[in-house]
Amino acid sequence: MPSTTRSPLSVTTVSGATVGTFPAEADASNATAIRDQLLHLIGAGTGPLVLDLTATEFCDCACVGVILRAGREAAARRTRICLVLPPAGPVRRIAAMTGLDRQLPVEASVAGAVPR
Repeated sequence: MPSTTRSPLSVTTVSGATVGTFPAEADASNATAIRDQLLHLIGAGTGPLVLDLTATEFCDCACVGVILRAGREAAARRTRICLVLPPAGPVRRIAAMTGLDRQLPVEASVAGAVPR
């Protein structure tokens, strides 16, 4: 029977960078799938990786851990990774409280995160 599991990240390419757009809620219910998808993208040799959380309304510690792990894996493979966070709101506060915004580069838009 084919799998009916939907990928939590929407993945597109913008100017040579791979953009993974996070769902509205990134939490323990989808953290494993997000982790697997990110590690697959990094392992496949994906060029610069942009993680877009601008439409994400909730991100719990499970997904913060997933993002940090992806950042470590990207660094080990010398793959550039960048977060796109909203200027304010709960996701931005979580990034500040957990230090996520100090561990990885942060931009305000996908356009700003894509290497020129």
